[in-house]
Amino acid sequence: MNIKVLFLLAGLLAVASGMVREGWFETRVDHFNPRNQDTFSMRYYANDEHAYRNGPIFVIVGGDWAIDLRYLTEGLFYDVAYLEGAFLFANEHRYFGHSLPFEDAMTYHLDFLTVDQALADLAEWISYLKTTVVENPNAKVVLLGYGHGGTLANYFHQSYPHLSNGVWVSSGPAEAALTLPSFFEVLGENIGTHGSRDCYNTIFSGFLVAQNLIALGQSDVLTELFHLCEPLDTENPLEATAFLLGLQTDIQREILHLRNTNSTSNMCEQIEGSDTDNSLHALNVWFAREHQFEECVELSFSDYLAPFVELDFETEHLQNGHRQRLYVQCTAGGLFPTSDSLYQPFGSQITIDFYVEVCREAFGDWIDEDFIRRQIQSINVRYGGRQPRIENAHFTHGSLDPLIGSGILEDVSDSAFATITPNTFFAPDLESIDEELDSPELIASKELTRTLIDVWIFKDFEPIHGEA
Repeated sequence: MNIKVLFLLAGLLAVASGMVREGWFETRVDHFNPRNQDTFSMRYYANDEHAYRNGPIFVIVGGDWAIDLRYLTEGLFYDVAYLEGAFLFANEHRYFGHSLPFEDAMTYHLDFLTVDQALADLAEWISYLKTTVVENPNAKVVLLGYGHGGTLANYFHQSYPHLSNGVWVSSGPAEAALTLPSFFEVLGENIGTHGSRDCYNTIFSGFLVAQNLIALGQSDVLTELFHLCEPLDTENPLEATAFLLGLQTDIQREILHLRNTNSTSNMCEQIEGSDTDNSLHALNVWFAREHQFEECVELSFSDYLAPFVELDFETEHLQNGHRQRLYVQCTAGGLFPTSDSLYQPFGSQITIDFYVEVCREAFGDWIDEDFIRRQIQSINVRYGGRQPRIENAHFTHGSLDPLIGSGILEDVSDSAFATITPNTFFAPDLESIDEELDSPELIASKELTRTLIDVWIFKDFEPIHGEA
């Protein structure tokens, strides 16, 4: 069974058992225009099974996906909430899941899908939780965010320091950038280290051969070899890049989906066991096995673009956040993975030009490279990139997470720490401490987070003294 389905079922069971309760918070569509008083309902969930009456508030900051209930009932944050007698809450990011300001995702309806609006949602909601839900305006607040939720948690703690006392950011990008060449570099390092150098070289050579065939106009060869649904238009750079990016994405998905190095080892064993000296054929044997139940493989530009141009929030693609996530990339965060670096095995044709055209096709001609650069500069100026002025923070990363290149990897102050756990992937420290399965480095990272949260909660705590 798909691991996401298991997490969803676990969340539904938690809701059904009464441990987790759903809530809705009415918030402004536009927090910064007093003439616009329109509102929408933001979904959130709460778990107070271990909360003391005057206990702290733990908030799992919603990221660019529908709300995830898993860590309201298990994991390290839940464990610490039990120890601290904390209330646990999780919110859903505007425009994702069922927290929808508008009925459809037309481009002009996405105007309010911004970092600042999302942070203002959080600010008003957390204030509401303190005063109305837990009825303790002085409650200490600790934030957890991972992925884009980690980015927002970091920015929120800087922007609204009076509303949060500490923040734990797991695999959260901090510095916006137009491109992220290190994304492919980390994948390549994983292949060479946990697969083999021969596997790395086969993929490296296979992509170069594919690019050469594209340059020579050998459309028929590639169309037949990879069993494409539509003939590859080698004269169109967008079509050629979409094809190469499709191959790369398949490899990336295989490496990352289980979040352990066995996936890479198994993939490389299959590629190396293809019994051919032709690198492109060896790559294709593995690729064909991945797509063996499909009549043909869709790797055209229109196929790549399809998830980003749908407008109905009820469709699978928008429920998974594809269009919304791209909009944030195109208007704020960037971080488009490109093959500009020599230290990766995926050729050289996946460039920023492709992604800019995707943004234009999805949202309009008002987006170009200069626009994206200006937006990125604005974000970094306001929030400090990798050198934020921040206190009471723990930034954690797995060394094999391709997003690590945009994260905070070194301590930034005497109360804001960074920890990298070797040989781990995205957000490796969210689970409970496992003395048998966790590496010593991972246990140390989790224990530091647990200690820091305790410090943040009891910092400036003054005990009640009895009369002498």
